[in-house]
This record gives sequence, structure tokens and C-alpha cells, in this order.
Amino acid sequence: MPGINEKRRLGVKHALLCVGVALALPVASATAAGTGSTPRPATPSGPSIANPPGVAWCAGQRVGSLSEREKLQGSNLTRLRAAQSELAPGFTAGTATTGLRLLADYQDELSRSRPDGVLAASYLAQVSTVPITPARLLRVNALLCVSTTRALAGKIQTEAEAQRLQMSR
Repeated sequence: MPGINEKRRLGVKHALLCVGVALALPVASATAAGTGSTPRPATPSGPSIANPPGVAWCAGQRVGSLSEREKLQGSNLTRLRAAQSELAPGFTAGTATTGLRLLADYQDELSRSRPDGVLAASYLAQVSTVPITPARLLRVNALLCVSTTRALAGKIQTEAEAQRLQMSR
């Protein structure tokens, strides 16, 4: 169990990640615009590409210490819905929570001291209806207030997209 200094360090790391994503997303949007992709408008469940999450989005986030019930409530539920709208635009689950639970499991996996990249990728692949690009993975991680190393992010993105394509056949 991490000590208080480790928790503070992780909190600062998450806040810095959110700020970094907020600064990097306009570049990703411009790149997407050059390829013919159109950024989607904001949804009621979360920020749009034009309004990326910031430090306040992750304030009070306690990933890894939430009970099963807390994962699907309050501000974490808002985070999960925003991530789901990024991975499955236009999908309205109604009362179904399968996708949200898979995203909560992804969130939990990345909060572990040694996350399993293949397992994390499988959660994303099952939820996503759109290609899982490096920029989209970065955005989803920011929405869920989790972070990874560059190497692990690359592994998750590559594996998730391969699994998603395999399942779509």
C-alpha cells in the first residue's frame, strides 16, 4: 500500500498529465483535421476536444481505492461516460453498464503498480467502435485520470487496436 508521499506524488503526476493533455490536444485536433476527421461536439457527459479536461477534472480522483459501487457513481461515473463517448461515439447505453464496467476495470488496471498492458488493451478493444489511435488513448487516459509510461501506452494502443480489428471481423 503506497504511503502518503507516494499518494501525493501520484496525485501531482495525474494533475500534470491532465494539464499536458490539455495543452497537447489542440495539436491532435489540428492533425485530425488534416486527415479529414472532424472533431465531435461536446456531449453532456464530458468535455469536447475543444474543451479538454484539466486539473479540476481529476480533482479528488481516487482511482484504485474506489469500491465496486463507487466506481459507477458521482464524478467517476461522469469520467467513465466521457471516455465511453470518446471510444463509442453515438452509442447510448441507456441502463446498460457493461461498457462502463469495462472502462472502470481499465481504470483499475492502470492504477496497479505493474499494470498488464494486454489486459488493459482488451478492456479498451471491447468498448471501442472507433480506431484506437495514440491520441485517442491519451485522451481516454486523461478522461479517466490515469497515466502510463510511453512504452506501456504504445503497447496498450497497438494491442487494443489489433484486438478491436480482430473482433470486428
